[in-house]
Amino acid sequence: MTGDPTTATLLPVRSSPSDTLARIAAELARDPRLKSPNTRRGYLADLVAFEAWRAGRPFTRLLVEAHAAELQDLGRSPTTINRKLAAVRWWARRLADLAQEDPVLSPDARREIVEQSARIAAVGDVRGKRGQKGRHLSAGELMALLSACARDPKTAGVRDAALIALAWATGARRAELAGLQLADYRAIGEDEGDLTIRGKGDKVRVAYVFDGAAAYLVDWLVVRGPAPGPLFEAINKGDRRLTGQGLSGAALAEVLEKRRLEAGLQPLTWHDFRRTFAGNLLDNGSDLVTVQKLMGHSSPTTTAGYDRRGEEVKRRASRSLYVPYMGRRG
Repeated sequence: MTGDPTTATLLPVRSSPSDTLARIAAELARDPRLKSPNTRRGYLADLVAFEAWRAGRPFTRLLVEAHAAELQDLGRSPTTINRKLAAVRWWARRLADLAQEDPVLSPDARREIVEQSARIAAVGDVRGKRGQKGRHLSAGELMALLSACARDPKTAGVRDAALIALAWATGARRAELAGLQLADYRAIGEDEGDLTIRGKGDKVRVAYVFDGAAAYLVDWLVVRGPAPGPLFEAINKGDRRLTGQGLSGAALAEVLEKRRLEAGLQPLTWHDFRRTFAGNLLDNGSDLVTVQKLMGHSSPTTTAGYDRRGEEVKRRASRSLYVPYMGRRG
């Protein structure tokens, strides 16, 4: 940051857009609070879009609110808009931090940047919600996917069955599945084990694997072997495991698409397994806090968005609150 406060982008900008985006990328990389690569990538994409829309106009609270309003007019979901606002608020707070550290800035310039940043950082999320994207999988669809893997005599068939079974049984995110290491799984028996999952923000949780999911994983571990490294390894076209080379998120998407087509199913994503995991647990009577912990959510509010139960569940819950009648009927 230079002595010219306009480089903070809080005042009319004289620096080039490319300089601003380069500074944003550099600050995203060095901010120790942003531990997740996915968060950094998402913030960068959202801020690139925001800077293109801003087109050199002063970075103010009114401008950010206008941006949010325009996104609403374009039909963007509240979740999408609030994610973009989170990136903008991060950048405003980061500019305030940089201004405080800059010894060249005048006190008046520093104060203006910090105050302007605070106003932008105070912009609230938009309200409302939209119908949830994606879908829930049926038990029959799970069977169809596992059958497709069973028909594949190659190594990938064994691996993919274990992946699909774990996604169903643990609700792990795609990135979490890709990041699993052999050391993360502790077998308790042939049909039970504990899986350590590292989620968003480096939060660690334990998933519990039982029955067929544990058995499919044992099948894969026999093929994989005991060498340390990624739990799920890449496999080349010659059916050879690429020892030590894990699966990327894009590779996992290709795996699921291949098995979906073989099973003759409608389009689905790894996140649909996560939706189904939450829905199945809630349908089976698990309380919201337990499901929250199993999914690795920071707030039960997020988990509640996965609740597919309708009015009948609330009706049954209300009926359970019995009130004895002591009146004058009859």
